[in-house]
Amino acid sequence: MNSLHVKEIAFKEIERIFFEIGCEVSRKLLENFLAAMNKELNDSRDKKTLRHKGNRTTVIKTLMGEVEVKRSMYKKVSEAGEVGYVYLLDKALGMETIGNISPNLVEKILDNICEMSYREVSKAITGLTNQSISHQGVWNVVKVAGERQQDAEKDLVETYERQELSGEKEVPVLFEEADGVWLSMQGKDRRWSSKGKREMKVGVVYEGWEKRYPLSKEYRTVGKMAYAGYVDAEEFKAIRDASVAEKYNTDEIRYRILNGDGAKWIVSGHDTEECIFQLDPYHLSKNVIRNVSDKRSRGHILRWLKAGEFEKAFKKLEELKYESGGEEKEIKKLITLEGYIRNNIDGIVSYKEREGVEIPKAPEGMEYRNLGTMERNVNTFVQRMKNGKSWSIEGATNLSKIIALKIGEGFNDKIASLVSGKVSERLRNRFNEAIEVTKDNIDKAVKKSVYPMQRGEIPFTGSKMTYSRRGIRNIVNLKPFSEIPYK
Repeated sequence: MNSLHVKEIAFKEIERIFFEIGCEVSRKLLENFLAAMNKELNDSRDKKTLRHKGNRTTVIKTLMGEVEVKRSMYKKVSEAGEVGYVYLLDKALGMETIGNISPNLVEKILDNICEMSYREVSKAITGLTNQSISHQGVWNVVKVAGERQQDAEKDLVETYERQELSGEKEVPVLFEEADGVWLSMQGKDRRWSSKGKREMKVGVVYEGWEKRYPLSKEYRTVGKMAYAGYVDAEEFKAIRDASVAEKYNTDEIRYRILNGDGAKWIVSGHDTEECIFQLDPYHLSKNVIRNVSDKRSRGHILRWLKAGEFEKAFKKLEELKYESGGEEKEIKKLITLEGYIRNNIDGIVSYKEREGVEIPKAPEGMEYRNLGTMERNVNTFVQRMKNGKSWSIEGATNLSKIIALKIGEGFNDKIASLVSGKVSERLRNRFNEAIEVTKDNIDKAVKKSVYPMQRGEIPFTGSKMTYSRRGIRNIVNLKPFSEIPYK
């Protein structure tokens, strides 16, 4: 404790100092491990086919800070005479880094970008890790990850169209919801938009609802997947169907229930025997409230519509037109509402109340409730992507892909699949050996240097207390913890 003046330093600073020491040690350990593996791969390579062409130094940005890595480059000539260059260490690590940023750091960036701006993420990463990254660096990570997710979706759709997808999970009912988010456009994308805005499509799929905990009155969706982007109706449907076919045995799905606001792109292609469309209750209520001025009449109309008593609702609308005294604005609103109801009349009654529809019993621990979760999912996009912000189609699509992954289940695993492959078995075995040796060495070093300081006793503790010994303790102001007053 020679140089550590307790009265002049806060625990926050102590914590940060030890954190930085830990990061420094970790960086050195990682550098040494990668250097050893690079040498082992070099020594055991097939020297006839892989010619060593020197080392290349690169820097990987990690949670602990920048780690310098020396990788050996090899020249390889194929049987056809084609020349290529490979890095055996990269292949063994299975890393597909974005801008030499480690997968863990990429994951942190993408996790935060779903709620924060690029500058805010830059600041948060710098504060929470031992690595600084600019807001432009954050933007680059989102761009590359978003593009990789788009490529993954295209590959999935192509596989689906070749009828090569066969999910294994079996569920009797699958719920689907879709809606649009209108975002302000910028640059050239603004010229081709409606009033400077363009609708981005958002969709979710889930199996049902379960209680958040046994006695909870709140519920959460089960098995949720989400997808989003600036795509046409056909492509949106293809992504939705491919995602379902990858996970589920579609032959065992008895009903696919789609909830939406009635937009044509939502119901497009959703007209097979097992498909049931339901008009979103929120949008139905919103349209009634917006177009009917009389509050009491709103309640009657909504009650009749949900009960399937459409003639009563239409009769009431006619009465309201007459009562308006010919006021053009009011009549126009009522006509708009009537058209909306007639266009979506087949989807107004709840799927549970439909004639001829027998919904199977939900799996154990799950319930089939009323639809209407989409507004909450859409708000996730709204809170991050609206509020005065404007976008290019490319930028909005890339970020929307990441937010959609975050809304669904297994976010970390999905991000890992975009930025990191599997480490080779050989490297994995060497790592397990190295980490055990490292733990033993660290334990020995800590016990030797730190533990004695922590376990040191106050002088003369446990000894007979004489006047001289008490005087020495008073001189250096040392007291047992029980005698130190709390201030």
